Amino acid sequence: MRPIVLSVFALLGVACSSSDGGDGGGMGVDGGFVADLGTSDAVVCPDGTKTTVSGIVHSPAKSGADPIYNAVVFIPDGEVPKFKTGATCDRCGELGGAKAVTSALTGSDGVFHLENVPPGKNVPFVVQIGKWRRQVTIPEVTACGDTKLPDELTRLPRNQAEGDIPLTAIVTGRADPLECVLRKIGIDDAEFSVPLVGSDYGHGRMHVFKSPLGVDMSSGTVSGHSLTKNLDWLKRFDVVLLPCDGSSKIDEKPPADMQNLVDYANAGGRVFTTHYGFVWIQQSPDAGWKAAATWVPGGTATSPLPGFIDTSFPKGKAMAEWLKAVGASTTLGQIDIADPRVDAPKSNAPSQSWITSKAPAGVQHFTFNTPTTAAADAQCGRVVYSDFHVVGSSDFSPIIFPNECTDGPLTAQERVIEFMLFDLASCVQKDDATPKPPR
Repeated sequence: MRPIVLSVFALLGVACSSSDGGDGGGMGVDGGFVADLGTSDAVVCPDGTKTTVSGIVHSPAKSGADPIYNAVVFIPDGEVPKFKTGATCDRCGELGGAKAVTSALTGSDGVFHLENVPPGKNVPFVVQIGKWRRQVTIPEVTACGDTKLPDELTRLPRNQAEGDIPLTAIVTGRADPLECVLRKIGIDDAEFSVPLVGSDYGHGRMHVFKSPLGVDMSSGTVSGHSLTKNLDWLKRFDVVLLPCDGSSKIDEKPPADMQNLVDYANAGGRVFTTHYGFVWIQQSPDAGWKAAATWVPGGTATSPLPGFIDTSFPKGKAMAEWLKAVGASTTLGQIDIADPRVDAPKSNAPSQSWITSKAPAGVQHFTFNTPTTAAADAQCGRVVYSDFHVVGSSDFSPIIFPNECTDGPLTAQERVIEFMLFDLASCVQKDDATPKPPR
């Protein structure tokens, strides 16, 4: 039996909708949620079958690309507007101004199953997580069947020519070369550039600053203090990465800069800091930031230190599944941490602990949303703290990017950072809430 087309728009392959009359929400494969956002036009298929599209969303890496959890895939309903760059309040349930005919989220394995897709040729398709976005065209979607998409159509962009990448500021340190993790994830070297002072943009999406002991982009690399002392400049960036700079000196992170970082996050900015970056939180003028963890700086532990992932909340459970799936852990919910530090025995509510250690007791990874005093549905920003190093250089002679980086696959700890970088970029919601696709 051939499908019955109930709309001229469906005939043209430009509209479709649910035929079951439900609310559109439901569980997708491997835990991914799906939502039918179609119009009242429908393609009625025999035997209750549907027109579907499926696949796996991957990182941009050219080889060994990892699946991406909690990415949204959708068929756009009309034009997809450009993102507003900088600190913005991106709540879950929104698509940056875009509308969708149908949408789905990926599970911990990156798998999605998109239902009620309009059949036809050259169907537009969008992959997005936060302000990462790639728009492609599906050559043909067959009515009343499943169209499996190749990985090349479902990966995230490597450069601006392929799609949207969050405008990111990186203040290089010595122990946690997050810029190297971004390269391994698949960001092209051409996207790393010296920021243009007084300008919104450089030629790349990754603007490299440096701490006193940090890596140079070139002889003219701008200092990290130049960034954090200027709130207007901070707010131009979607994400700010402040990896361990090799020092806990307060004079390198003055109170005015700390307040700027708080104000940036409160406006919707995203902050990732590691090890000695605890100073940004512990010494913060914001009481909520200071209370995010109980701090006893200076603790060390024998390497490797067993780390335990908190699986009591949806994203923590997904992280544990994801790390095991990509080979970063052999036991579900556990990971060996090399080069560990123990600066906080525990995190405090409402911050969310992700990874902890038992002997010695410490929180190795935690997050909190901002403003800390706002109701959960009014929080726009996010902060990630990681206490362990992803391994850096002990050579304090001048190094020019990317000479501090190594090639090869991501290490287990770098994969933790990869997972959290994409989580940091995604829409803001309560950590104990189950992610659902935009409607």
